[in-house]
Amino acid sequence: MNTIKSLIFPQDLHRLSKTLLKEICNKMTLDTNGNVNELASRVWDVFEHIDGDVLKIISDNIFSGAVSLAWYQATNKTDLTGFKQSIINKMPFNPFETVVTPNSENVPIDPTIIAGADIEGSQIYYLRFIHRTGVNVDYFLANRREYIKHEITTVYIDELKGIIEVRASSAVAKKIIAWLTKVVDEQYEFKQYDLLDNYGGNLATLADSLQGRLIDATGRPAGLVNTFEETQGQSIVSILSAIDEYYTNGELSVLEQNLNCEHITGILETTPFTLLLLSGLETIGLGSIRELRGLPLYNYLEPYLSKQKGSILFEHSVDGVKQEYSVRIGVNTKTFKFNVFASEPVLDYIREKLIYQIYSAR
Repeated sequence: MNTIKSLIFPQDLHRLSKTLLKEICNKMTLDTNGNVNELASRVWDVFEHIDGDVLKIISDNIFSGAVSLAWYQATNKTDLTGFKQSIINKMPFNPFETVVTPNSENVPIDPTIIAGADIEGSQIYYLRFIHRTGVNVDYFLANRREYIKHEITTVYIDELKGIIEVRASSAVAKKIIAWLTKVVDEQYEFKQYDLLDNYGGNLATLADSLQGRLIDATGRPAGLVNTFEETQGQSIVSILSAIDEYYTNGELSVLEQNLNCEHITGILETTPFTLLLLSGLETIGLGSIRELRGLPLYNYLEPYLSKQKGSILFEHSVDGVKQEYSVRIGVNTKTFKFNVFASEPVLDYIREKLIYQIYSAR
């Protein structure tokens, strides 16, 4: 049977941080000098001899990192019991016993399973997928060389909780779920888990669940003015310029003239000036090094924004060391993207706080 160690490839080691690689080299009494590539190569050279605490360090970090997470649930079943067996039955090989890797010329266009391994018992496990992402072309003098670009994606599955966690972009995650559905003969129908749905679409409430701070919000103007025209935009700019002039020179007549401009007076009878102003923009982004909520400008503009993205800063303790983590929430893509390196215990914390507690309450 495969183990987590069986699923690790040299390129996975090269994505680890230099600090972590140096720690691993130190524990393996290897040279700790050099860059990331040199350190990772040393670790791979002795990889078959790694076990115990060193292997635990690698396992806790190798498939995580600054990952984007998308969660899926089956809509036609209460859990995913038997999902692994369905995959085994339909695959030409048992991915939990064998690691099958294509050569560079035969990397599939769509994500395809190359291996799997249990994590805790037989109902929580990893699957690893590979797919082609493009072709690299370079030249050495007159010689042209091509290299197939590929990506290996990790999928975490908890059959009892009915969760499929795809650690990839929203677009890749959808392809993986489509592939899985096809493989199991469409016995399962999946829907992406909407993080914000259980928080009334409110990023601030989600931040509170993580005991975190909302430090960034990006959105489109809510309730766009359909009749917004260039002349109205020019009138708004004139009003803002007149306000500056008033505070610079004390000239009130110019401000009054622009406020009474016929291009916008009619629409302002039913539309707040702030909404009209924001309607001239595609997106609005507000950010801070501290909590956005409570800042006067954010509190004022927030009712006029339909949020698309937001960043949350929260703390979590791993092995007694408290660290700060920044995540980006995609409201439309329903993804959860770490902006910094996160280990498996941190991902466990996210699932427990945002998904499993809700699952248990059902």
